[in-house]
Amino acid sequence: MDNYRIDEFAPIDSILNSFSTDMFDGITFIMRPVVGGIDYLRSMHQSYLFKKEINKISNFDFETREKIIDFFTDIVAGRIFDEEFIDELERKVSELDEIRDIFKELNHRRLNIEQKQIHHILNLSLRKLNGRIVSIRDEINSRMWDDGEDITQLLLLDQVFYLIQEMIKEALDIPHSKLADSNIWNEIIFSLLYIEAFHRKKVSYLDFQNFLSSLSLYNYKESKNVKDNDAIFEALVV
Repeated sequence: MDNYRIDEFAPIDSILNSFSTDMFDGITFIMRPVVGGIDYLRSMHQSYLFKKEINKISNFDFETREKIIDFFTDIVAGRIFDEEFIDELERKVSELDEIRDIFKELNHRRLNIEQKQIHHILNLSLRKLNGRIVSIRDEINSRMWDDGEDITQLLLLDQVFYLIQEMIKEALDIPHSKLADSNIWNEIIFSLLYIEAFHRKKVSYLDFQNFLSSLSLYNYKESKNVKDNDAIFEALVV
């Protein structure tokens, strides 16, 4: 907690402090989707493959979770998203004793799951992340009615989360066969870590505003591509 701001950006920091566990869970859901799909795996009698490792993650205390996220946020500070990001993140995983073996084992055991089940687990994890973001945005909306709150800061944070939700919608629409060709999952991870990097004073307020602009542009381009592709599809059908 020593790295957190306690004055200038109190509205944003207060929200993120209140949802630190949700942010950690959300990042974990996307980095290792089987964590978010454990209930489904249990229904398929396959949870035994992952239960030990997932229990370890669930039992992390606050200090351990914060250490892990703080370690990961070093990657996004001072950079924009690029294709090398996810490889660097995985290297960070391999350097951190608290999580290295757990994440490695989750990846290894994932090979025992059928591709159709993997796709379902990916979607479950995305929906669970979206649920966490809904709760965060509800709290932001509630705070906006409080006297003396900095509405500009709250709106900035809300818009970043909203655009992440738009990326989640896009990811849910991607067929499993095309997931390998998409960077959307990596973009979502980067965005969540960027929020936490700002929270830890590793990213300036101006950079955070610019990040919102880049997310807006990304979502605009993606939505335009969808519309263009739909138009092409309709022309082919006719």
